[in-house]
Amino acid sequence: MAMFSSSCNGKKVGETSTGESKSASPGAVEVDTFPFLSSKDVNTLYSIADHVDVIFYKLPISVSQDDPASAKNTSLYISPASPRITSHCEPIGRLSWIADGKIIRDADFFIGEGCNYFVFIENGKPVYKNAMALEGVQYFQTIMSQIRPPDKK
Repeated sequence: MAMFSSSCNGKKVGETSTGESKSASPGAVEVDTFPFLSSKDVNTLYSIADHVDVIFYKLPISVSQDDPASAKNTSLYISPASPRITSHCEPIGRLSWIADGKIIRDADFFIGEGCNYFVFIENGKPVYKNAMALEGVQYFQTIMSQIRPPDKK
C-alpha cells in the first residue's frame, strides 16, 4: 500500500502563501480550513466498507481487518464534526477503508493531547478533517501500547 505525503494547494506543508516556511513540525498539516465529512458521508462509509487497512508511520506494525463488521466499526470512530485542534500534530498513521477491493476513503489519523482527529486524503491532498470519537482514540492507543518502537541507531 503506497503512502503519500500531504500537501494543500500545491504548497509544501508548513509553507505560507508568500512561500515562507512556518515553524510546523514535519508531517504537520494545517487543517483549520477544511470542512468535515457529514453524517451522511460517514453512514455511507459504514454501509459499504468491508475491509480496513491501518499503517503506522513510526511503528513496525500494520493492521488489516477483513471482517466486514470490524471494518464497518472503524467508521464509527469518525465524529461528523470539526476537530478541536490545540497544538501542532503529526500523523500517527494512515487508515484506508476498502470496498470490493478498492480504497474508498483514506485518512491520516492523529492521536495525542489536542490531536485526536482524522484528515481525509483524496488524490494525495488533504480535503476533510473530522474529530475522532473516544472509541477510536482508545482503539489506536491500545494498539500502540502493545508495540515497542524500533530502536534508533
